[in-house]
Amino acid sequence: MSAMEHPIWDILRGAAPLAPCSELLGLTVIEVAPEGGRVKFQYQPTAAMCNPMGIIQGGFVTAMLDDVMAPALISTCAPDTFTPTLEIKTTFIKGVRPGSVIAEGWIVKKTRSVAFMAAEITSTDGELLATASATFRIII
Repeated sequence: MSAMEHPIWDILRGAAPLAPCSELLGLTVIEVAPEGGRVKFQYQPTAAMCNPMGIIQGGFVTAMLDDVMAPALISTCAPDTFTPTLEIKTTFIKGVRPGSVIAEGWIVKKTRSVAFMAAEITSTDGELLATASATFRIII
């Protein structure tokens, strides 16, 4: 079976429902590289995700970054593959406010057992808000 048969492709094409966590974050698929390995999503963080300063709490920002990296990787994997996040580092560049943001995730390097990933969140006008790097385990 090919990577294109992984169930993630049904979600990315809109033929299957989003995961509950992705729904909570307000995910909309914008773009998927035809061969996988890179995705671009829009998220809609809400005021319910804010800290007392009116900024989206860092855990939600990190969740969006993790949520955009995982499908970028798994879209290149065999159908029964599981890809848990082993570690993630988030750099907060500017506060994320409620409303639309754009997130892009991509593979930096993939081996048989691990993948090194990167992601960024920008405002809708392209201002960089946060970045992440992560290591994912590839379990077949």
